[in-house]
Amino acid sequence: MKLKVLLGATAWLLLITISHIALNIGFDKLAKQYRVMTGQERGELIVGFLPVT
Repeated sequence: MKLKVLLGATAWLLLITISHIALNIGFDKLAKQYRVMTGQERGELIVGFLPVT
């Protein structure tokens, strides 16, 4: 019984995590962030501005 609950909770956690990444972050952005964190690639500096009228 405990094993079934543990497996069910693990499957639910993986399902929620994968769907969150797919819908909100994107796997390509996550892969790029991983490469930057591990030092394989340099991060981009995004500079924005607010136009003044």
